[in-house]
Amino acid sequence: MKAVDCQKHFGNSPKMRMIVKLRHLLILLAVCVAGTYQLSLPDDPTYYAGVVEHSVAEGTPKEQTSIISNAFRTIIESADARDLDIIVFPEHILNNRETATFVPHGSQNVTPCYATDYEVFLVELSCAARSSGIYVVLNVVEKELCANGAGAATLDPCPATGVRHFNTNVVLDRRGRVVSRYRKTHLWRQEYYSTSVLVEPDVAIFETDFGVTFGHFICFDMLFYDPAMRLVHERNVTDIIYPTYWFSELPFLTAVQLQEGWAFGNDVNLLAADASHPSGRTTGSGIYAGRSGRLTATINEMPVRLLLKAHVPKRRPGLPPYQLPAQIDPIFQPLLETPRYTKVATYRDYNVDIFTSVLLETDFVNVSQRLCHGSNFCCDFQVQRQAFAGDTSALQAYRYRLGAYLGNETTLIRVDRSEQAICALFSCLDEEIQSCGYVFPESIRVGNKHHFTSIRIGGTFPAAPRGRRLIMPSTLDGLFMPVAVAHYNWTETPAAATHPEQAIRVDLELLRPRNDLLTFAIWSNYYTELPSTHNLDHLQPHGGAPVTVTSSPPAGAPATAPVGGSGMALTSTLSLVLACLLSHLWVKVSPS
Repeated sequence: MKAVDCQKHFGNSPKMRMIVKLRHLLILLAVCVAGTYQLSLPDDPTYYAGVVEHSVAEGTPKEQTSIISNAFRTIIESADARDLDIIVFPEHILNNRETATFVPHGSQNVTPCYATDYEVFLVELSCAARSSGIYVVLNVVEKELCANGAGAATLDPCPATGVRHFNTNVVLDRRGRVVSRYRKTHLWRQEYYSTSVLVEPDVAIFETDFGVTFGHFICFDMLFYDPAMRLVHERNVTDIIYPTYWFSELPFLTAVQLQEGWAFGNDVNLLAADASHPSGRTTGSGIYAGRSGRLTATINEMPVRLLLKAHVPKRRPGLPPYQLPAQIDPIFQPLLETPRYTKVATYRDYNVDIFTSVLLETDFVNVSQRLCHGSNFCCDFQVQRQAFAGDTSALQAYRYRLGAYLGNETTLIRVDRSEQAICALFSCLDEEIQSCGYVFPESIRVGNKHHFTSIRIGGTFPAAPRGRRLIMPSTLDGLFMPVAVAHYNWTETPAAATHPEQAIRVDLELLRPRNDLLTFAIWSNYYTELPSTHNLDHLQPHGGAPVTVTSSPPAGAPATAPVGGSGMALTSTLSLVLACLLSHLWVKVSPS
């Protein structure tokens, strides 16, 4: 019976008022249930994820934090984000030492939205996560009290101020509660002078209500075994969250190139959110489905504020392998000039200077060669091209080298020692090895005087000491994007991940013609244990003992845990509904 019909039948009687109140209660119940609805259920085959690439802000440190936190909150609360299960923001740009915040450990069960002991930006973003019902991953500058032996065990001593700082990921659940915290293990250059590192690296894992368990780490961590590979190989985590402020390096370690290769090599899902400062070498975000390739990705010549979204396949026993939706590739056409990026600044990989390499002829069309670095590591190359039929005299063209390397006399972007094995075809500006790892500037017209019709690269990669090895494809075109996984074939004999104690034959074959290429390579990291001390006393192998640690409470928040402990947590959908009803009851249905 409708309320209008009820009013005709009962008039303004107590029964009528009670029926109207009950009707209001049912409406509120429906609203509350809808408000707690999660897009993806545990049994669904996919979840819906978003990653944000975002430009940096200008102004004073406090103004920068205010600008970025307001922008992040707007994104979280926007209609574009309302249908997401989880959203990831980039490293480094949200706050700074002047606006550093305490960060509770996930075990403390703290919701900053109603625990004002934290910086206002963390409080507001916690409220935004709760309001929108989305898991949110932030990267912050964290502060921790360390005087008199308090705080975590770190490699560096407690500063005279009694406060140390960490580069930290914070994960907020749908209620805005902190459910996970990760402190960066492998710092970047000057970070070592201002940021603390734990003696024992964090291994950060959290479970979600949509049936996916995530691990997370930060930026430079991706190139090391701890904690990135430990999550995959020792904890069997298949979904990785990755805030970054990545400095791209040619020819092997530009942002999307590394992200897609790392996800492919480990066959895991990866949610990567990068900052956007192309003139400062930083841009490139994406969502990747392991060996199925990228679901979405971007790299940009100008700063952007961009939300990328994708349905990500869940990886569980019993589920069939995920297949990307079928796409119809256009018929290949040789093009003399193709789009290329020139405004993304990059580092150069000086490791290539010590490769065994050969320069290919300017007009080569068919090369078949074995190239060895030393006596124990050889790469086999077959490269075919076809000349462009038209006049190409007015344009410059890249030269190409074949390269092979195995050894530990290399670095990772000139920051830490590394041990690598590589078989590669890579571009150069001229015949000199010193010109490799650069792109032609915008002022020079560059043409594809030839297009690639076939490339085959193969090698036998040595067994992995201590079982630590990652072998991955590393490909790149003129737009700083990898070759799509559907356009190449990758084989391992036997499977590298399950046979780390064995030498592995790996072959990479281009299946579809390409007009332009900067890199086509097999790149592997053997995770050397050679120390990098960064000229700091506290990182010396036999340096001073770390600071003594207190046993409780968990490090990272004020000595007394703020309001929001387990006694106050809402632990079921029913309690959420009841709380929602009670919060509206007085206004909506109080007696007149």
